[in-house]
Amino acid sequence: MNFFRLILIVEFLLSFAFCKAQTNIERGITFYENRAEKHHELKVDSTNINTAIIFFHNELKTENDEKAIQYLLQCYYYKAAFVVRAKAEQQKNYYKGALIGEQAIKVYPKNEAILMWHIANFSKYGESLGVINSAKNGLADKVKFYTEKLIVLNPKFNDGAGYKILGVINYKVPHIPFVLTWPSKIKAEEYLKKALAVNPKSISNLYYYAEFLSEVKREEEAKIILKMVIETPARKSNLIEDMYDLSQARKLLEKLEK
Repeated sequence: MNFFRLILIVEFLLSFAFCKAQTNIERGITFYENRAEKHHELKVDSTNINTAIIFFHNELKTENDEKAIQYLLQCYYYKAAFVVRAKAEQQKNYYKGALIGEQAIKVYPKNEAILMWHIANFSKYGESLGVINSAKNGLADKVKFYTEKLIVLNPKFNDGAGYKILGVINYKVPHIPFVLTWPSKIKAEEYLKKALAVNPKSISNLYYYAEFLSEVKREEEAKIILKMVIETPARKSNLIEDMYDLSQARKLLEKLEK
């Protein structure tokens, strides 16, 4: 027993020394990278993501401000999407990410990661208010504006995320005469194909293209793509994100095959 106790003490001391040697930003990144460490299917424990958020908040207004904001926006998006369950809590976290991002894109206008994660939080916050309200309040126009800026900065960033977002909003946001006239199913397909040209193996790119095809009643094409998607293994680095898209792909395929 003494030997095993000694091993445990040594392991604890080594892990404590490692944590001490790390900076706040490095600790935050470590916890963020282990965000899916404790999960049951798509239900994720909040400990790691909340700890990451604390470390990144502590690095705001320091020399690591830009990187801390970049990760903080990712944290709030992840927490809202995969950790908290109540709609009010999800909305609150998307709003926090959108609020921080709104200021950050002015300070760091050329940081594509900050811009993309601001778009992600802002668009999800708008979605939580309802698609029609989002359209009427000009939130959809803002998402489009920011996403076009992202494409100018780096069209290939994050597997062509800018193209994918523009594609999705073009088929999900309704065309409202005299209020919102730009949404177009034709444009949606153009943008989604551009995203696939950047990364044709991306689970997310493939899933949203399949969802678009199902929306426009091209169901046989959608089923072929969905079958490809569900055979793709989730990446360890984006485990829950990929698992979510894979689960959505299975549900959509089941619906189309009924």
